[in-house]
Amino acid sequence: MLGASAEIDDRVAWAKQRVAQLDQERENLVQQTRQERKQGKLSKGLVEKIKACTPTQLKRVIAFARENLKDYKKPPTLWDVKIYGRLLAQASYKNKFYSMEERKCGKPNCSKCPHGPYYIAHQRDGLYYRPKSLHFSDLPRPIRAAFGPPRNAYLQKRSAERVRS
Repeated sequence: MLGASAEIDDRVAWAKQRVAQLDQERENLVQQTRQERKQGKLSKGLVEKIKACTPTQLKRVIAFARENLKDYKKPPTLWDVKIYGRLLAQASYKNKFYSMEERKCGKPNCSKCPHGPYYIAHQRDGLYYRPKSLHFSDLPRPIRAAFGPPRNAYLQKRSAERVRS
């Protein structure tokens, strides 16, 4: 009886170890896939499917890729991106859409709300328009020039409100 219990315990320990090993392998595969995507590599499944295509299908894939590539060269529109606060200004430059926003922090009694201005660059990444927060000095010159007057007006308004309170 005692030997059977020890054997069951060994099997349970082996199963837990195997599950942990499989979880680690899956996590490593996910990390590797993310790194390859950042480097612009194609997934193995996509490569296999492309290799299985006929010449006519390959021509259609090339035409589709060229059309899709044109979308990456255009900046997103205001309707493509998600704005999280009140939009103060917007501008497009090259293949990016820039927004200047003020946001509420969500604290119930925050006397400094709304906060900002925040400068967000939106660029296409697959089907998703990825937002990236930037400092004003990191913005391209044409965008700094476009955001300069609204930024100055916003900062003057905020300083006047703080003086009053």
